[in-house]
Amino acid sequence: MAPDSRLWRHQLGEALTGFRRILPKAAVLFFLILVLLSSNAEAKAQAIGGSMSAVSAQLAVHEKPAQGDSLMLASLPPTSNLFNSSPAGRWSSRIQIPINDQPLIQKFVRFYQEQGRRTFKESLDRSRFYVPIMTEILECHGVPPEMISVVMVESAFRRNASHKGAGGYWQLLAPTARAMGLRVDGWVDERRDPIKSTRAAAKYLRSFYEQFDSWTLALAAYNAGGGSVQSALRRSRANDFWEISKRGRLPLITRHYVPKVLAAMHIMQNLEKHGFKSPGQFSNYDYESIWVQAPLRLEQVAQWIDVPMTQLQELNPSLRLDTLPPDSGYALRLPSGGRDKFDIAFEDHFRK
Repeated sequence: MAPDSRLWRHQLGEALTGFRRILPKAAVLFFLILVLLSSNAEAKAQAIGGSMSAVSAQLAVHEKPAQGDSLMLASLPPTSNLFNSSPAGRWSSRIQIPINDQPLIQKFVRFYQEQGRRTFKESLDRSRFYVPIMTEILECHGVPPEMISVVMVESAFRRNASHKGAGGYWQLLAPTARAMGLRVDGWVDERRDPIKSTRAAAKYLRSFYEQFDSWTLALAAYNAGGGSVQSALRRSRANDFWEISKRGRLPLITRHYVPKVLAAMHIMQNLEKHGFKSPGQFSNYDYESIWVQAPLRLEQVAQWIDVPMTQLQELNPSLRLDTLPPDSGYALRLPSGGRDKFDIAFEDHFRK
């Protein structure tokens, strides 16, 4: 907004000498107003521009939260930006993973459309709770967001999924999860946490990409291990997944795993074309986090802050026994706005 001209405009009938006395002071005042307005505008621009990066930073860093830390993803992108129904959507314009006409990819596309249709649809429905936050984390770690297809194949977005020792959304083995910074023990299994497990999986996938300079080989390594892929490349004297797969240098399950993920990715780039509908409106993942060093039960906390226990279970899925671990602190997630009630009840509880 322009400064008020009354602050510096001289009277029309004022003498020239009076004008010359006033002009320097008015000019200084005018300059100060301009500087103030410019500073305010810049501050507002920085606050708006930095709002999403602040969320990204919190998602990307794995650390003990300070008291009062919170996370809120509001005004999420529309579903069409995440699961495309047209070539103008997000993934179509940013695809970094080549999907060719390999027969195995086409085979699994048909499988998802036919025998596997029900499972794929149910997975899509569940995905609306997690896709925005998971893709945000993937991109923070330099992983293409379409790698969310791994969760589709591994667990169908079921946090309690497990197979041969692997668990959680990304089906990480316990040693791998711990190596990526997750806690897995009798009290806590962070493989079941959509935020923490995705952060670990993103680091894991990115490490393989940096090793092999290929996302298809990174997918193969995610399934078979980096050593198996490295050995297959060396014995085949090749640097392409399809070549080492054709020569049978990888386990059969891995030779099918990569095209299966790519087939899911292909369908998700254009759901309507393949006979699927976009998931419903994405939900906000909104909570406050507080560091607690006491073996509280979620049922007890739910009573303190007057929310359903199921809501706390959804926010704290890594708690195996619905109880905070007694041997160490835990970053307890509360529904947004619930911390004040918790603080009062917590203080009263330990005062007794």
